[in-house]
Order: sequence, then C-alpha cells, then structure tokens
Amino acid sequence: MLDVKATKLLSFGLMSTVALTTLLMLPYSSLDPVSLPKMCIVVFAGLTLFGLWAPAIKKILARGHRGVLLLSTLLILQMLLVFVFSGTSLWLQMYGTYGRSTGLFTYIALTLLMMSSAIVSSSQFISRFVILTISLGVLLALYGQIQHQGWDPFPFVNAYGSNVFGTLGNPNFMSAFMGMFGALAFTMTLNKSFNLRVRIALATLTMASIVIIYETKSLQGYLNLAAGIIVTGILWLFMSKKKTIAILVSGLAGAGGALVFLGLINMGPLADSLYKSSLAARGYYWRAGIKMLFDHPFFGVGMDGFGEWYRRSRNLEDTLINPGINSDAAHNVFLDIASNGGFPLILIYLAILGVVILSVIRVVQRSNGFNPYFVALVAAWVAYQAQSFISINQIGVAIWGWVLSGLIIGFEINTRTDSEKELNLGSGSKVVGQGKLGQTLSPATLVSVFTAVLIGTLVAVPPYVAANKYYKALKSGDALVLQPATYAKPYDRVRFTFTASNFAQNGLNDRALVVIREGVKLFPNSYEAWSILA
Repeated sequence: MLDVKATKLLSFGLMSTVALTTLLMLPYSSLDPVSLPKMCIVVFAGLTLFGLWAPAIKKILARGHRGVLLLSTLLILQMLLVFVFSGTSLWLQMYGTYGRSTGLFTYIALTLLMMSSAIVSSSQFISRFVILTISLGVLLALYGQIQHQGWDPFPFVNAYGSNVFGTLGNPNFMSAFMGMFGALAFTMTLNKSFNLRVRIALATLTMASIVIIYETKSLQGYLNLAAGIIVTGILWLFMSKKKTIAILVSGLAGAGGALVFLGLINMGPLADSLYKSSLAARGYYWRAGIKMLFDHPFFGVGMDGFGEWYRRSRNLEDTLINPGINSDAAHNVFLDIASNGGFPLILIYLAILGVVILSVIRVVQRSNGFNPYFVALVAAWVAYQAQSFISINQIGVAIWGWVLSGLIIGFEINTRTDSEKELNLGSGSKVVGQGKLGQTLSPATLVSVFTAVLIGTLVAVPPYVAANKYYKALKSGDALVLQPATYAKPYDRVRFTFTASNFAQNGLNDRALVVIREGVKLFPNSYEAWSILA
C-alpha cells in the first residue's frame, strides 16, 4: 500500500503528533498557552501526514478503506459548506474561538489524522501505541501530583476548584484523560503474556489514575473509567466464547448506563448522587444547542460558532434563572458538532462512530482469543465517548478520540486477510505496506509531502505568531505597540475586545472606539464586541 519509508514516517509522525498534542504547553508565549499550541501542532501534522499517503490513495481504496475515506471526505466537504454558508465570521470559523481553537482547520486536521491512523494500523503499531499511551499517562500522573502538591513551576492563573489539570488546561480534561488511561491500563493487566510484576505495575497505574481523578475533583473521570472497564469485561467474555454471559452483562451495562445518563440530567434514582450545579448549567447549554440545530438544520451556526449564538438560542426560562451565564461550547461534543454544522455534519460524524462499532464487532467475531492490545484501544475509545457526552472537545483530549477511531477501523481492515497470529496475539506482525518496494520515498510522495508541509506551515504558524506578538505588546504596556498588534492576522475576536476594554479603562476612548468598531465589522455576531461599543 505505502512504501516502507512512507509507512515508517507515517507511524513515527502519528505517534509524535499524539504525544506532542497531549503534552505541549507554551507558557509566557500567548494569552492561551494550552489550546493554541496544540491546535498548531494538530493542523501542521494532520496536513503533513496526509501528504505522505495522498499519492497512494488508489492503493488505499483498493485495500478496503473506501468507506472511511468516503465518510471523511463528506465530513470535510460539509464543514467547507458550513464555512461558506453559515453566516458566521470566517475568521472565527477558521481557527475557532479563543481558548478552544476547534475551528475548521482543527476538525479537518483531526479527520486527516483519523485517516492516517486507519492506514497505518496493525498489531505491531497498536502494541507500540499502547506503550505510548501508558508512558504519557505516567508522565501526566506525575505532573498532576506535582500540581497537587503546589510545586508547579508554571504560575498558571487557575479559576477551578482543583489545580490538577496536567497539560490540558482544565481539571475536567485531566480527569477525562485519566479515565481513558486507567481503562487502557486495566485492560492490559489481562494480558497473559506479561509476567506478574508487569501486571501488578499496570494495576498500580490503574489505581494511580483513580487517585488523580479524585484530586481533579471532576466526576467525569470516574464515569468514563467505569465505561471503559465494563466494555473490557464484555469483550473479554465475547472473545472467550462466553456469549450468553456476555449478552447478559451487556444488557445490565446498558441499563446501568441509561440510569447514569438520567442521573446526569437530574432524572431517575441516581439524580441526587450525580447531578450538581455544573450539570445544571450544562442543561442550559444543551437546550440552546438543540435549538441552534433545529433553527439552522443544514449549515448550523458555523464552526466554533456556539458562543456567538448562545444568547439568541437559550429559552426564556433559562435566561430568567441565570441571565449572566454564557458559554462558547455546548459541553457535549455531539451537540457541539450538530449546532456548528447542522444535521448533515452530525449524521456523518455518527456514521463514522457507527463504522468504529461495526469494526469492533467484526474483529470480535473472527477472533479466537482475547486480544488485550485491541481491546485496550476500544476501552479507551469508549471512555472518550462517555466523557464526550458532558464535556468539551478540548484538542489534547479530542485527538485521542479521532486517532483511536482510525486505529480501530484500520485494524479491522488491515487484518482481514492476515493470519490468526496477526489478529489475536498483537505481536510479531508485519507493518502495513511492507514489501519489496524501495526504502526511499517516491518522487510523487516527496512532492506531496513538500506541498503539505508548505501548506501546513502557512496555515498553522500565523495564529501562533500573531498571538505571541500580541502577548509581547500587552506586556509592554505601550498603546502604540498594542494597537497594531491587535490587527495581526489571522484576526482574533478576543484581541479586539480585550484591547478596546484596556484602552477604555485607561481613558483612551478614541483609540478604544477605533479598535472596537473594526472588531464589530470583523465579528458582527459578537455580543461582547457590541457591548463594548455600546
């Protein structure tokens, strides 16, 4: 499918991208030291890795990736239609809202990373990916303990109830990641090929993830950890040919999951235990997101446009209860995608998730034994999906959901004609694409990669350069430096509102008016910009 060199580069690039996106923070560089650098990495890497496999697309289609490639293409096309026809500011849609950075380029890159994962997935690769996940989990757990003890070397301004947020910027996201990590580590304890010491170490890491979740004071980590572990148990039963028990446990798990969901929305017997004020606020966001979807069924409110439409979409009751509350995300990944891109976008996304589930079923049906590496990926994927019902698509967490989706789909495709050893043992397998081809990249691949790197650089670097320029200007305290830095492209709504407010507070009303009038032109749906102008 791919030549050996391209396959190795794709494998290395994908592993590096996941690690960098999870761990990278750049304090003292911009007002957003977390999401912005992660977005830059994802966009650059997604386009660059696409350049590696684009020349071999005919061979990729012939191998069986036609379905996932078609859905990925439809997803990107719908996002482009949303970008053009939703009516939301193009600048906002391109790079997303401040602190989130989940705009058009981010979602295109995540889609391309999913495809890259599907192409490179094999037993050998997923075993290495599991080791990477465990390594990253250990690093984040250690850093979380450092934060818990108050020894964090970076003086982040923390507005949350816990200072344990790792490299993800928010305790909720750290909790979600630890739930995925814990589910994967637990699954690997069932690997009979490991000696007792390794399995005890993995069990210890599972317990460590629970400790970190407790220290984040975030409920979602417990929920997605439990979901991942339960799925591991069910798949172990199915792969061990205990079908009757597996079906029974699946039914009980489904009923339990339904009760948990009802509790999260303040219904059912678990409501008193699970419902809390933050989930009450999520109710406001969810209802507004549903209204956005039905009011804009074809193109939504634009990529990352939730915040600009929240006040117009919330109902009267929610407005009267808490008129000052606002949000730039639905706090539900499915509703975020649906409200941003309308019914077509959410249906395509759900179809991709359906392909993942179908891939799991197919692998389980043709397996002759328990494959801990594959099931570990599924457990982590289920954990991600569980937290996505009540959380935001933070890039450092989101990349795991998309890459795991690709790995699961690709594993099913790439092992259809391989030996049972390849399918069941998770070791000693060939790397997808190896063969008698040359060890150097073909001319077509070199041109493709060069073009992709160039485009990736032009797309991914400017927002960071502009943000860094503005951060330095802000630190200078000089209005003559700050004002031109506000206009650095790509435009950012927050820079205009922040600068105008800063000028107004310091009596520079003429400058404030100039800046905010331009901000209103560029971001006509921004409540904050109009409020400052008023």
